[in-house]
Amino acid sequence: MHQLRHSAAAHLGEAEVPLQLVMGKTRHTNPRTAMRYVKPGAEAIAKVTEVLAPRRRTH
Repeated sequence: MHQLRHSAAAHLGEAEVPLQLVMGKTRHTNPRTAMRYVKPGAEAIAKVTEVLAPRRRTH
């Protein structure tokens, strides 16, 4: 059963589901526990980087 919960949490994390929703679905009460499964990929990090430092567009 633990492996199923782990797999579900990992899939939700890969889908960029917010941590609070992952916690609700897996019934984790401690954010640190749920954070083990939510590991941002390169694409998610690139999106955040773009928000912090948007590229200038030339016309």
